[in-house]
Amino acid sequence: MIKGRKKMSEILEGALEERIQQKKEIFRKEISEFQEIGHKFLKKEISSAEFKGASGGMGVYAQRSGQEFMIRLRILCGVVDLETLKLIQSFTKEYTLDFIHFTTRQAIQLHNLSFDNLIKIMERALENNLFSRGGGGNFPRNISLSPLSGVEKKEAFDVTPYAILVNKYFVSQMDIYKLPRKFKVAFSNNGQDTGNASIADIGFLAVKKDGKEYFKVYLGGSLGPEGDIAVPYDELINPEDIFYHLEAILDLFQEEGDYEHRTKARMRFIVKRMGREAFLECYKKHLKKVKENQKLDFVIDKDKYQVNIENTEDKLLEGPDVISQKQKGLYTIEVHPRGGILKTEDFNRMIKFLEKVPHAQIRLTMEEGMFIRNLTAKQAKELLDITKGIRKSTRLERSISCIGVPTCQIGAQTSQSLLTNILGYFREKNFTEDILPSIHISGCSNSCSRHQVNEIGFQGKRKRVNEEIQDAYSLHIGGKTTQEDTHLAKEYGDMLASSIPKFLYELAVILKERNLEFDEYRNSYQEEFESFLEKYLM
Repeated sequence: MIKGRKKMSEILEGALEERIQQKKEIFRKEISEFQEIGHKFLKKEISSAEFKGASGGMGVYAQRSGQEFMIRLRILCGVVDLETLKLIQSFTKEYTLDFIHFTTRQAIQLHNLSFDNLIKIMERALENNLFSRGGGGNFPRNISLSPLSGVEKKEAFDVTPYAILVNKYFVSQMDIYKLPRKFKVAFSNNGQDTGNASIADIGFLAVKKDGKEYFKVYLGGSLGPEGDIAVPYDELINPEDIFYHLEAILDLFQEEGDYEHRTKARMRFIVKRMGREAFLECYKKHLKKVKENQKLDFVIDKDKYQVNIENTEDKLLEGPDVISQKQKGLYTIEVHPRGGILKTEDFNRMIKFLEKVPHAQIRLTMEEGMFIRNLTAKQAKELLDITKGIRKSTRLERSISCIGVPTCQIGAQTSQSLLTNILGYFREKNFTEDILPSIHISGCSNSCSRHQVNEIGFQGKRKRVNEEIQDAYSLHIGGKTTQEDTHLAKEYGDMLASSIPKFLYELAVILKERNLEFDEYRNSYQEEFESFLEKYLM
């Protein structure tokens, strides 16, 4: 069991925030102890593995050089305010950082830091209620949240207050968790499942039935080696029951998880060992025990995150990066820098704009970008002009890539370079049509880009070809995440990294000639598609 976990009857949102403030002394001490470990690593007194064992839980990773470091700042559910962005801006100025990196779990990473500067950032961030604790290691990770929750026209209901409450709950006791491995929670506001509830360790997807709000619960899903979609719980639950389900799945994870073999320590391996039906029955036993022994009531402030403004001008604005909100006359603008890397000068321009729009909300996405919400048509047009050089006009240009080599120590491939090469090849061919879907590129099997649930995904590897080790990627096709139809992509085989740009270009030409979307083409012309693939697969 997790020692020291409090019953939720003792923890409302205000009490959680108070306890987080009280925990700062513990977190400060952890930073001091971690600084000593880092200096031992720099002096080569401990190994990379030993350093990673301590650094992951602090949200810190050594880069491939072993002399520079990355820190992952925990933006709760991707909900970030202007003051926090300005704090991060101050870090970029003080430590001469060329860019910030938006992650695929709605956090912000800073790269290429010396260790001592990284420690300074951790300390200043902590004083300003910005945490890196639990950004890695065997802890609950940042909770994913549908970034349009609260403004989307077709949402079941706004799940933001629930996701934020759970995230604060985790942060408030981050120092006492003893889990086998990382643990991921997701909240989605409708059946499109943009929070990826259906592939989470536990996911909550908003449903409205007979005018009442419910959550559909998903259990035991995750990506990576032997990844699988989650097991659906067989009944809808009332929103006020979410903490019973959280505690039940955490109890199951601790009781059944593999503490001896790290590669088998994720929830999905419990599901595989038991089978899906037996796993669900085991979960129900834990849920029954939690309901009998704990009182997990909570009060939630639904109005705290609600958008209570409208714009009576209601001018019509359309475009690929423009989203019309359910609030009359207001718009959301999507900003998606290539590969999630936002240059400092562009970051500065965006902050200057946000300073003039006090009612704007900022939400980070799971696609390495950000949504700027609650804009009038005039404000939206101004932001579109400011971000013209950042925004991308085609789905291909909005592709997703993990950070990869040389930053990631466990990465097998330079995934960001592959994305650059793909887009460069299309520019050389002057191919500008929006035909291909977004490509998801992971530098290794960890599926940080979620290549396993995308229409087209690539997983980096190294492969021996003619007695030489070559840069290669395995091709995954046909993955999807929605309430009605979540499934993993089919792995078709391996391609040389150097041939992928040409492969995608020739595929785009075929789609243009056929006047079909990719999924329509491969379903209607399966034999032709597989014959085309044979030219490129190794």
